[in-house]
Amino acid sequence: MLNHTVVMRECECLHEPIEGYAGIANLLLIVVSLPLISFVGVVLNFFNIFIFCEQKNTAAKYLTALSCSDVGVCMAGIFVICSDSLRAHSFVIDQVFVFLLPKIIPLGLFFQMLSVYITVLAAFDCFYSVYCGTKCEPKRSTWAPRVLALVVISVAAYNIVQFGDLQAIECLHPDNYTLFELCPTEMRISETYVIVYKGYLYALSMAFLPFVLLTFLTVSIIVMLRRKNDTMDKAEKQDCDDDGGNNPVVLLLVVLLFLCCNLTSLLVNVFEMLKFKMAFEAEAVLIDIGNFLVVINATANFFVYMGSSEEFRGAFYDRVRKLWRPKSTRLPLLHDHRIRLFNRNPVASSI
Repeated sequence: MLNHTVVMRECECLHEPIEGYAGIANLLLIVVSLPLISFVGVVLNFFNIFIFCEQKNTAAKYLTALSCSDVGVCMAGIFVICSDSLRAHSFVIDQVFVFLLPKIIPLGLFFQMLSVYITVLAAFDCFYSVYCGTKCEPKRSTWAPRVLALVVISVAAYNIVQFGDLQAIECLHPDNYTLFELCPTEMRISETYVIVYKGYLYALSMAFLPFVLLTFLTVSIIVMLRRKNDTMDKAEKQDCDDDGGNNPVVLLLVVLLFLCCNLTSLLVNVFEMLKFKMAFEAEAVLIDIGNFLVVINATANFFVYMGSSEEFRGAFYDRVRKLWRPKSTRLPLLHDHRIRLFNRNPVASSI
């Protein structure tokens, strides 16, 4: 009778805590601050969705889609970025998320890329509306759902391959106990995959192309708005300012916020493309700052809308008042119903 001894592989991908100032930055930015900001971002983006769904202009369709995508980005801030850092501090969290992360990391990347290209679409729509004015509104309204659907399908198709990046593997810890660790698959460590897909394609699709397009569109919109302001009378300017989500200034501020918050991620990609060598701790801090700012961007759009759109402010305050309206205001109606039902005066009135 033959005895087969199964040799357990030793752990090679252990997730260890980051040391030094990079560890402190990770703890403060990602572990402590990011979950709070992400939660606030989810709540505020639901307000955005409810408010923009009630507006009928074309720009509101893009901003509704952007808010939906930003909900996904904020959720990824908690369940992908923060949880991945927490794995180094908790064995239980590590063993739970070692099975979840291969599935939810691609979803987080999907929502991040989707937010990028919805922002690009909103910038194109803003450029087109400023260029041709209100006469093109029917055409913009017709095409908005179609291009949004096309972008969702394209981004999903691009990111679906990343479900094969990571896998959970059982291994033997150096302290002689077994656990599961998160390791890259053979596809993920393939030189062609790393250079072409994770390198050139990712840098092109997530960094250079969006930044070039958004910078060009932003400059063009600003130039056209300045020329229009010189020719518009005071009444026309007031009408434009009161146009809510369709106001080009709102979309322009959203694009500018995106460019500012994603500048760090762009620099990291540029350094990788140029093979610029940084210290490990410096690179780790830059990556954490970039991830933190991506979630800040997904959260802060609400404050852009509040600060630049009177229509949005009014709709938000109305919703808050409805949520906090006391239920006791309905008691007189019930009391009147009782009076009519019994067709007599209440006892209190005869005392």
